Amino acid sequence: MTGTSPSPHLSSVDRAVGAFIGLAVGDALGMPTQSLSPATITSLYGRITAHVGGATQQPYAPGLPAGTVTDDTEQAILVADLLLKGGGHISPEDFARALLNWEEEVIERGSHDLLGPSTKAALEKVRAGADPTTTGTTGTTNGSAMRVTPVGIAYGTADLKAFAEAVHESCRVTHNTQQGFQGAALIAAAVSHGIDGADTRAAIDAALDTVSRLNAPVHWVEGAEVLARTRWAV
Repeated sequence: MTGTSPSPHLSSVDRAVGAFIGLAVGDALGMPTQSLSPATITSLYGRITAHVGGATQQPYAPGLPAGTVTDDTEQAILVADLLLKGGGHISPEDFARALLNWEEEVIERGSHDLLGPSTKAALEKVRAGADPTTTGTTGTTNGSAMRVTPVGIAYGTADLKAFAEAVHESCRVTHNTQQGFQGAALIAAAVSHGIDGADTRAAIDAALDTVSRLNAPVHWVEGAEVLARTRWAV
């Protein structure tokens, strides 16, 4: 993978805004293809080179207009809002409450299928009266990574303890596992290093190094280690 150098004329604020815009644009671009095989994507859409609407056969976004974002962007905005209201911190109680309120809005829009399996399972436990610090112990899907961009914007990686705590706060309620934490931490660290001016390759390498030195009180769940798989992939 070759590095893509950021413009030296961009401020850290410009890069932070770009990270959020990139999340939303990429989310909307992938909306019509999520959970579909390459063959099905080609059959339904041909080669996708711009935003297109969700086909009626789309299992999670049937008929959504071109350019529509999904839970990836909506939950990232939710995390950003909680960080602002909490002075840089997210309590599990506030996060659980915000997710429940967001879920109600999603259901009212008729898009309940947008909820991922880990988030859906965690919210069912919260509604049943479970402590939100205990509801994410089986969440190993990508929900924590998809929404963590605001943490990478808000936190640098020089203070590893503070960075790890912030990432953990963003995933504890729904993805309090090694896989959930490492996936989120890798994205947040790459965003953070990118905002500091690193190019693509440097941001990825720095993120891998950062996450290898993080500790968080997460649950072990059988499955591949995200950090090791990411090293292999890149």
